[in-house]
Amino acid sequence: MISDAMPESAKRVVLVEEEISIGVGGHRWQLTRTIPVEGDEVAADERARELAMEYLPQVVRQRHGETVGRRVFRTSDGSWLAEVTGSHERVLVRITTAEQVHIQEHVPSDGDDTPPKGHFFR
Repeated sequence: MISDAMPESAKRVVLVEEEISIGVGGHRWQLTRTIPVEGDEVAADERARELAMEYLPQVVRQRHGETVGRRVFRTSDGSWLAEVTGSHERVLVRITTAEQVHIQEHVPSDGDDTPPKGHFFR
């Protein structure tokens, strides 16, 4: 049974998502970092603000002596959106605060990769 009660083990995190390209003209958001934060919502929000001002996506290369371009927005829901530009790259980064309330580790199967009869996996 799944409970909506907040566990005592809940912790604050900052989530960093980057817009990535898929093929020609396609894109999607991908969670690239989950950063634990000690403290309350205020501490998490301050860490999110710092990341919005400083986070450098891997695909944006910074050459010696070059300053990376950055536009940062605070959205109406309290999250951050940063547009980071390098010499040849432009990446959108979405930074939000969250409360991690559940973790369930992956448990591998017994080695039988055959799908159950009537099920198709893609």
